[in-house]
Amino acid sequence: MYLMICKDEGRLILRFIFTLIFALFFSTDLHAERLQILSEEWAPISFSDNGKANGLAVEVVEEILLRLKTPTVINIVPWARGWQTLLDTPNVVLFTMTRTPEREKLFTMIGPVALGTTDFYARKGSGIQIRNLSDAGKVRKIGVYRSAVEEQLLRKEGFTNLEAASTPLQSARMLMAGRIDLWCNANLTAISTLQDAGYSKDDIEHVFTLRENHLYIAISAGTPEAIVNSWLETLKTIKADSTFTKIYRKWLPNSEVPLTTERIGL
Repeated sequence: MYLMICKDEGRLILRFIFTLIFALFFSTDLHAERLQILSEEWAPISFSDNGKANGLAVEVVEEILLRLKTPTVINIVPWARGWQTLLDTPNVVLFTMTRTPEREKLFTMIGPVALGTTDFYARKGSGIQIRNLSDAGKVRKIGVYRSAVEEQLLRKEGFTNLEAASTPLQSARMLMAGRIDLWCNANLTAISTLQDAGYSKDDIEHVFTLRENHLYIAISAGTPEAIVNSWLETLKTIKADSTFTKIYRKWLPNSEVPLTTERIGL
């Protein structure tokens, strides 16, 4: 009898262990493992730092992942690659993305996580004056970030004098080397990028503002609603409890903090 009881207890223990393993494997937040989270070299919003993602938006996304208990690696990739992955694959997060009507038809976006402007810059002392977009169309070359909003907006306007680079840093270097006449870039990252190129803000001058630039976290089509809603609600909470403001002030101490949160697009 004792032997039978021991065997029964052994079976129960084994069954419990296998049930526990099954539950952990299938009920753990697997959507986090499926999520591919991408960002770009765009300091101070996002950038690689000794092989690890860092920056304002990176800290915001890391806080979302922490609160959702879904640790996931954030990969820094060229924007063009991230853009194509977001277009082609469900369960992809790409940040940060400028809001445009065209993009709202392709992706879900939550935010904003940063506010700024998209501007034209020239070398200091170049004498270039831009009063409107038509003036910009007359210069020899304009440097833009490949597949980013600057290139997309200007090509939509019919610009044919664009010099697309794989990173903003390349465009900044081309501007200072005289290979392009204007550099079109976000004000939030222009100075940091210029410093990475070995120059200072005194080496360039702002000549024209193209448009306001509201930056969001983009989520690809086909991603489950539960994931989208969990990210949205967590971002709202981070803003409500002042965590977002602390992160924002750390990286952009003199900029307006976007405290509202919305979901747009799909």
